[in-house]
Amino acid sequence: MAASAAMLLAGCGGSGDDEAADTSKLTVWMMGAGSEAQTAFLNGVAAEFKQKHPDTTVDVQYIPWLEAPKKFQTALAGGDGPDVTELGNTETQGWAEQDALADLTDRVNGWAEGKDILPDLLKNAQLDGKQYGVPWYAGVRAVYYRTDWFAAAGVQPPKSWDELVTVAKAVQQKNPGKYGFALPGNSELPFYSFLWSAGAEIATKNGDTWKSGYNTPEAKKAVKFWTDLVTTYKIAPPAAAGWNELDAQKQFASGQAAMAVAGSWSQTAMLKDNPDIAKVWGTFPIPGPDGKPAPAFAGGSDLGIWKDSKKQDLAWDYLTILNSKKNDKAYATSLKFFPVYKDLTSTDAYAGDKLMGTFATVLQDTKLTPITPKWTEVSRSKSVTQNMNSSIMKGTNLDEAVGKAATEMEQILNAK
Repeated sequence: MAASAAMLLAGCGGSGDDEAADTSKLTVWMMGAGSEAQTAFLNGVAAEFKQKHPDTTVDVQYIPWLEAPKKFQTALAGGDGPDVTELGNTETQGWAEQDALADLTDRVNGWAEGKDILPDLLKNAQLDGKQYGVPWYAGVRAVYYRTDWFAAAGVQPPKSWDELVTVAKAVQQKNPGKYGFALPGNSELPFYSFLWSAGAEIATKNGDTWKSGYNTPEAKKAVKFWTDLVTTYKIAPPAAAGWNELDAQKQFASGQAAMAVAGSWSQTAMLKDNPDIAKVWGTFPIPGPDGKPAPAFAGGSDLGIWKDSKKQDLAWDYLTILNSKKNDKAYATSLKFFPVYKDLTSTDAYAGDKLMGTFATVLQDTKLTPITPKWTEVSRSKSVTQNMNSSIMKGTNLDEAVGKAATEMEQILNAK
């Protein structure tokens, strides 16, 4: 894509491009299907934006997550791109490397409220020292459990891997035909908590070379425990090898499983599947092998400005209204996420909530996937980790599957 000098200046702090562009409409891409709550919130943001820009209409378009990569590629090839877009926070670097996003470094550095955003989340939206995205909301995962089934089985929320298996088996025995753990065997992010708590890393960079952590004893310990939940301990059924997180949470909400790993934001979907689940659910942190809570992946979304947008000044005004502390808190609260500002994420603010209190505690110990634009290919295009675990659950030798995954990961990350 060729970008004019004027557009480059716009990305760095306002060039007057907006004066020459058609400013009657600002196009915003939001990921997902869009809920009533989200639409109502975004309508309020648009009204607030219109107070400053009365002649500009905000056109919000919802893009299903799985369709987003193709949509972005089409826009990059010369199609109709947005002015502002939401991105998964593991994908911002990849699109920045493909020259899809405007450089927001100077804008972010000059944004007063932006100085309070959690540093790790900001860092995750950088490439080569430049800021290409702004964190919008944060989310972490924990374990949902059936308090009534636990009480009937006389067990408490587990604090270690051994206890997780023991508790799951006890609940299964009390509830024939059900199972103890709805394992999202074909999902990577819940698995990483087990990997990190075993003392392993996904991948590390030494100089210019990436090295996968999967061939280490610590990683193999985590892989073995994760896959043994299906193959050896049988607290999840064989079908779990193909389940993603949505599949697993549906199993829990529908009363088929005693536990499931899910995000704080999953409450809305589970209540839609079964409104009565709120009477009997509770949460606890994902346990580590030694009795300490496992680190959680710091998930969430970023906001970016499309590099080809001729309305970057307008887009920045919209982005900072959308992501002001006031609006960020309101949005995160309505959808059961967390704001991205340090002063809004203290555990005290959520201490009284029986579900969110757990997630607020988990939020204090988070980690990120490898910070590289090539991670999207490892994670989404090639599904390296998901394929590794699923294949083991289906009978592939563990060492063989782990070795293959490590090699594939390194080939992608080190490709020139």
